[in-house]
Formats: sequence, structure tokens, C-alpha cells
Amino acid sequence: MKELNFARGWYVLQDVLDMGEKLGAHQVNWDPVSGVMQGFSAWQPIDRLEHLQLLFANNPNYGRELRQFNNAPWWYKKEFVVPEDMNGKYTVLRFEGVDYYCRVWLNGHLLGEHEGYSSPFEFEVGDYLKRDGVNLLVVRVWSPWDTETLIVRDSGMDLGIYFNGLTVIRNMIKGTYEHTLACIQRDINPVGIWREVKLISHDGIRFHDKPCIRTQIMSKKGQAKVDINIPITAQEKDSSVVLRCRIMDESTGLQVESVEKQVKPGPGISEHKLSINLENPRLWNTWDRGNPDLYGAVIEIWSGKNCLERRKYRFGIREIGIVRTEKEVAFILNGNKLYIRGTTYFPDVYISRVNREHYLRDLKAIKDAGCNAIRIHIHVARPELYDLCDELGIAIMQDSDLRWAIPTTEEFKDRAVKVVGDMIVNLRNYASIICWGVINEPDVWMIGVRKGMFPNLERPVSLMNVIPGPQLVEAIKKLDPTRPYIKGSWYDDDPESGDSHNYYGSMDGAETHYTDIFGTTEKLNIEFGFDAPACIENLYKMPKPFAKFIKLENPGEYIKELQYYQYRLLKYFIEHYRMQKYNPCGGYFQFMFTDMLPQSFFGVYDWWGLPKEGLRAFEESSQPLGVFMEYKIEPVAIWVVNDLLQAFPKCVLKWTVCDDDGNSLMEGSKTIDVGSDSAIRVCDFSFKLEAKAHYNVILQLEDVAGKTLARNTYKDAFAHPPHPQGHPDRLDEELGMRLFGLKND
Repeated sequence: MKELNFARGWYVLQDVLDMGEKLGAHQVNWDPVSGVMQGFSAWQPIDRLEHLQLLFANNPNYGRELRQFNNAPWWYKKEFVVPEDMNGKYTVLRFEGVDYYCRVWLNGHLLGEHEGYSSPFEFEVGDYLKRDGVNLLVVRVWSPWDTETLIVRDSGMDLGIYFNGLTVIRNMIKGTYEHTLACIQRDINPVGIWREVKLISHDGIRFHDKPCIRTQIMSKKGQAKVDINIPITAQEKDSSVVLRCRIMDESTGLQVESVEKQVKPGPGISEHKLSINLENPRLWNTWDRGNPDLYGAVIEIWSGKNCLERRKYRFGIREIGIVRTEKEVAFILNGNKLYIRGTTYFPDVYISRVNREHYLRDLKAIKDAGCNAIRIHIHVARPELYDLCDELGIAIMQDSDLRWAIPTTEEFKDRAVKVVGDMIVNLRNYASIICWGVINEPDVWMIGVRKGMFPNLERPVSLMNVIPGPQLVEAIKKLDPTRPYIKGSWYDDDPESGDSHNYYGSMDGAETHYTDIFGTTEKLNIEFGFDAPACIENLYKMPKPFAKFIKLENPGEYIKELQYYQYRLLKYFIEHYRMQKYNPCGGYFQFMFTDMLPQSFFGVYDWWGLPKEGLRAFEESSQPLGVFMEYKIEPVAIWVVNDLLQAFPKCVLKWTVCDDDGNSLMEGSKTIDVGSDSAIRVCDFSFKLEAKAHYNVILQLEDVAGKTLARNTYKDAFAHPPHPQGHPDRLDEELGMRLFGLKND
């Protein structure tokens, strides 16, 4: 097989009157500037394939001009000559990623169309190619705005910010647009061909899409079964080929097993199964539970002595499950409960702006912060992200692109099942993915229903049990029966969901405080956090959106206050969940690790990669072995929580209480055995608090040799900072940022 990469040489124009298809823009001799052609400019060259906002917008992060990118479709064209060594009978045109709808023509022939932004698709084009002349490839691309909405009528009731305006009925299965809430700016809706386009010659028999690799740890100790279902497409009947698969140990590069099978695949698409038993397999684990060991499956199609196609796919041997009852939610990895210490990750609203180096930088920081898992929030990342998580041993909860209010029609259901199904097929071989998220916050707008804000609602009471929810679940179970799923995120009493979102002290309103969670329980939290602005050094780089901060008398102090509150909130939440380990809490995902735009502030790293003070909460509270104080306005108890599978006998827990001058007010210690994967309430911990006094609490856990295993510090522990004035306040939808308490705007 040979490939021709169409990375360069493209031309684009925007069809502002949406008349291009009627006027023949896909035809070979079409000229947009000949005669009187209103609505068309000349073809404009582009130097790379990337979202169009990144190519043409003066500022792709905010601004009214961004909305124009989606008000009309775009046309791409590419001329090419087929090399002599690709002049065989069969050729495939493959697109790795087009956002969002597209229609494709080759030399005036309509090849087909596609919906989605992350899944590759392809067409057989051998019959339409000119082998001895110039070929013309034309693609129409569009990603329109939704216009159907739910209008919210707030009768003076304080609902935080969730229903202060309207909710869009999202007709595209695409989480990366129009999110609002100071996450994704209102006018950003990525559009364009943003990944590679390739012309691939073949011999009439080839792999059709990715194989499905499933592993099973056998009851017989020291053995695993690997089943590989291989889809093949053949152009001719009576084809006979041999499928070969070699299993390689990724750590050594050595072959550990092989199998082959003769098949007759044609014509059309057929699926063929190969099975291999591996002796003494090394299992994939998260980095805190062992090694993320991986294998490679080298799959080949042979005809006689000729290898027609060869592909390699990595996979890990592991089993993932979930315990989900009225009392607890916990993941099971390789037979052991796995406590999730996670964060939500969405590094940039323009996925084409992210590369492997960016992912690696962030994932190393996530691992250093103690996290063993990430939630990929309402988007599908580039393949490099999943490869790196496999390598680093970071588990993934993968959301679909569905959230909030969506259509409940048969037409939308069919589209959603197709787009989400494509995501499953493309990602299911990654060992790091441990769970699918089906719909994010499907009933978020029910807050308004319960409070009477939708007097004439013509929608179902709940999206959980009407189309497309049940059909999506059935499709996922069929395509991937090996992983658990969360049917509706933020639906903690649902037997197929079980998680909660908690924004006490943050988006739940200015009258709430993070200490309100004291005494409460949650089975699995996958959203909590606070939006603190970026570091002051970087705010000055974007003067227009940050003018509201910069014009303050002392913006640096105000930003420090917000960042410090983020730190205290995250620390309190994380430790609250750690001390509830398996009783009932199975873990947490903070929202979010990095800002996805310069003016989107939920991360503990800003968009430029500088840490905020909130990162300290992870360093102190999210490490696998931790020591924590239970407290609210006074001390209650001391806990040791160990998420490792290693036990630590005869440890010494030491505590010190001192004032701001370093004078010791109280000291103590206790010898304990710290079991593997445990949470221990070591002792009651209380002392009399004097009014207006400041107390710093230092906790330290040492092993039998005196080595420090864990340390935690609570500075001015019982003087909780107040919820910052004015937060949460209004949103500036045009800038896509929170205004906080700033009134002079």
C-alpha cells in the first residue's frame, strides 16, 4: 500500500449566501469570480489543515467576528496528480477529521457525506480518479448554529447561573461549541478540515476500520485470552487471504505469541475473529497500582507471499468493572477496587491547536499532582492523548459529546447512535479508558422545571428515559460490553449512573460556602471546582477581556484572593472525599485541570501553562498516601488514607499545632498499621480554640525507619476565607468570561 498525504495545497472560500452547491461549486471548471457571482470571493490558499478560526480570525478566542465562521458553509478544493506508483485499480480517500458536516466530490462525482468531527471516514475512489491528469477534490464543510431554545423565566428565584437566560437545544453531537458558563465562549464553534487527508492505494482487500481487541483474564491463574475481531473489505468475490497476528511485548519488543487463519472475505465488508492465549501476561494498571504494561498486535493480510497490508495496534490486558449500589459507587480494576483521584481535562476548545507535546506536558503535571484518572469532558481528544494515557497509566472517563438539552426525535436518535457509536469503535482498544459517559447533565434544565420556570414546557420531564438515552446505552453495550458506562452524569440515584456534581461555594451561588459539604456524603463526584482568574502576568497579554480586572485599583490582590479561595475550596473538597473512601465514595474528578481558553478560569493551570495557587490543593491532598484533618470550624479527627496496594506497618503519625510565630501549642503522636487500600480514622482530634487566634496544623506520617511517607499542612486552618464578593455574578457572553463582582463594566 502507498499513501499520498494532502497536508498542503488547499484553497478555501466561504459561501456566504449558501448557493455554491446550486451554482456548481463542486464542478471541475467552476470559477467563483467569473461573471457576476454575488456571495463569492476568490479561492484563498491555506498553508495547513486546521480549524478555520485559527487560520483567519484576528482573535480566535472571543469576538463577534467568530460567529460569521458558522453562518455559511465553506468550500475546500485540492488539485493533485496520482503518482505512477499508485496507479493501481483500487484507491481509498481517507479523512481523519472534518468538523462538523461535510460533503465530498472528486472530479465532479459526489462521493458521499459525513457527520461528526472526531471520527475518520473514507471513500473508495478508484473509479473516479484520473490516472494521467489533474484531479480535483472538493469538500463542502459547515458547522451551523442551533436556533431552537428553551427560554427561562426567572421569577426572582436564585438559581445560581445555570438558568439565567436560555438553554440551546443542541442539534449537533458536538460538545465543543456554545457551552457558555465561562467555559466555551458563546461565539466559538470550530469548523473546518482539521486533520490529515490521505489518498491510499490498495490491492482490493484491506482492513475496514479498526479491529476490536478484547482481553479476558482467565480463571486459570497466569493466563489471558485475547480476541481480535478484524473487519475486512474486499472489492472482488472469491478472494482468499491469510490473516496473521503477532503479539509483541511493548517493553521488550519481543514476539510472545502468534496466530494465523485463512479466510474468504469478499465481496463487501466481513468480520473475522482471531483468538490467542497468553501465558503469564503482564497487566495494565494505573501508575499508582503497578505498571501500565502494554502489548502490540501486528495484524497482516497475506496473499501468497505478498503482505497486502500491515497494521499495528497497542492494547493492554486488564479487566474493568464497577460496583454500583444505593450505598456506593466504586470502580474495579483487575479484581481490586480503584479509588479515583481525578481531574477533568479539556486543554483547548480548538482541538487542532493541541499536539502531543502539549498533551505530554499536561499529563505529566496531572500525574505529579497525584491524579490517577482524567475525565475527557464533552469532546473526543486527538489519538495522541489516549496513547499517552495508556503509556503513563492514567485512567480515562470518556464523555460523549451529548449534554444538557438535546432533541428527542427519531431522526436525532439515529444520528446520535451513529456518531457516538463511531467514537466507541475508534477508542475501545485503549486500555486507559475505564468508563463511557453517555449524556452529561441530561436533566440540568430540570432545576428550572422544579422551580416553575418553564410554565408551558413541551418537553419530557426527564431525558434519562426517552430517546435517545436508552438507545445510546444499548448501542454502547453492544459495541463495548467490557466497560461500565454512566448513563446520565449528575444523576446520583440512577442505578446506571450514580455520580454527583457539587458546586457548593462556587456556582451554586454567592450564599454558599465550601464548608457546607461537611457532614454530607457522595458516592462518586465528577464535578466540583471554582473559577479563579489566570495569573496576573498573563492577564495583561489579553487587554480587552481583562480590562475589567486591570482597571481595578489593585487587580493583583483581587486575583490572589480568588486563587486562594480556589485552593482552600479544592483542598477541602478533595480531603472530604478521601476520608469517605469506599464509605460511600469511590472517587472524584475536579473541574478542571487547565483553562481551555485564556478567559476560562476553572483550571489550576492557566491557558498559558502557569500554575495557580489551586494546584497546591492537589500537591497536599491528592497524593496516593495522605494524612488529613477532619474539621469545619473546629478540629474533629485525623485520618490516614492509603490508595496504594502496599501496606505500611508500624507507622508513626505525628501532629503539631502552632501559632503564626511557630510556637508549638500542642503536639502528639500515635503508632498505627496502615493497611493497603485503606482509610483509617486514626483518632479524635480536638482542642480549645481561642477567639481571634490563628492555628496552623502540621500532620506527618513516618514509616518504621523514620522516613516521611506523607505530610499535610493547614495554615490558619479554622479561618476559612469567605466566598469572594460578587462570585458568581454575571457572564459577559461576548467575551465568554465571568465578571465576578466588578460592576464598572
